[in-house]
Amino acid sequence: MQMVDQTCSLSTDEARFDAARLMLTGWAAEVPEGLIRKSLVIDRLLDLRAELGDEPLLKIEIDEQLSAVPGQTVVEPAWWLNTVAALTEVLNARVDSVRSGGLTPEEVD
Repeated sequence: MQMVDQTCSLSTDEARFDAARLMLTGWAAEVPEGLIRKSLVIDRLLDLRAELGDEPLLKIEIDEQLSAVPGQTVVEPAWWLNTVAALTEVLNARVDSVRSGGLTPEEVD
């Protein structure tokens, strides 16, 4: 029975990771040439945080990015691209860790 639970958990994690990866890939492809509304950046980071809600290591990284969003009302596209790239890197590292039997979210808490 435990084998089934681990398989189910892994497929659930994979689905969440895939959804998050699609979000990040889409955002990287849609960066406008001009300034980006700060509220849009924050909304997207919060959406990503909600998608990865039970991944504390990823939530910490997203929270750090949320606290570092520059500007009063707009954000430079370069900052957003760097943030998306950094989050993609952290997500990929977490996916690799899960696939190789790394810490589960419950073990991190």
